[in-house]
Amino acid sequence: MEEKRNLTDEQLTSELRNKRIVGRSGKALEIVGIILVLIGFLTTLIPVAILGGILCLVGVLVMNNGEKAMKQQIGDQLVRGLLEQTFEQVEYEPTGHITSPAMGRGKTMLPTDFSEIEGSNHVKALYKGMHIEMSAISLVLEEDYYNDDAGMWEKIKKTVFNGQWLVCDFGHELSTELKIVARSGSNSLFSGSVIKTGNEEFDRRFIIQPEQEQEAGYILTPNIMAHILHMSSKYGGKIYMSFLREGKLHIAIETNREFFAIGRGSVDVELLRSRYADEIRWFTGFIDQVERV
Repeated sequence: MEEKRNLTDEQLTSELRNKRIVGRSGKALEIVGIILVLIGFLTTLIPVAILGGILCLVGVLVMNNGEKAMKQQIGDQLVRGLLEQTFEQVEYEPTGHITSPAMGRGKTMLPTDFSEIEGSNHVKALYKGMHIEMSAISLVLEEDYYNDDAGMWEKIKKTVFNGQWLVCDFGHELSTELKIVARSGSNSLFSGSVIKTGNEEFDRRFIIQPEQEQEAGYILTPNIMAHILHMSSKYGGKIYMSFLREGKLHIAIETNREFFAIGRGSVDVELLRSRYADEIRWFTGFIDQVERV
């Protein structure tokens, strides 16, 4: 196994840029391949179409390997160090993701039904004695549909949720269970009663479903509602939260982006380090608020 090297910011920037160039060359191969496939079919030049198909496959493989290599290197050289500065007993896998049992399927306010989970940047650690787990996830739903042209049933896959999932185990029971979701066009996720908090902005933007209405105020303090509103405004995605009586908090944020993403702009390691630290800080800041309840 190749020994991991500690790189300077300049070295890391250079290597990430080189990997991005490789990934873009893979994309270029894929595009050329698609063009050759079309030309081959339009002109009935089958060898040209076959060559195009091969170039497509090679291009996709090169592009995917380049992205995976960048993700692994960012994780090893940047993310792992930031996690270890904040958490204890860190287990981090850049290409792993949280599992369905860890997401509390059947107990939490899942944003949608799904068949498969994909994701990255899986973290398990201790924060002030509390067990935490988080990762970027994509929830994929497989559905049957009837293809009229082919005259047969086929399966299609579609991504129904893309964002972050975070879990905190406080190590003690909570006084009640509480579920919170950003308002949208449908309230179909809720089968029971909902409540108002008295905070007009919070009530306008979120639906709150408690197990026991009189206990909800012990969790939804003004500080916690303010933090949720800030989180929603800053990250822009729909928020789903489940406070479970067993002492766990689940947060799902539909941001349509990964944790610790490099983005499509120029590679700036110092800017990435600052942004990644901020992504960690908003989660720990919220946990600090809830812990005081």
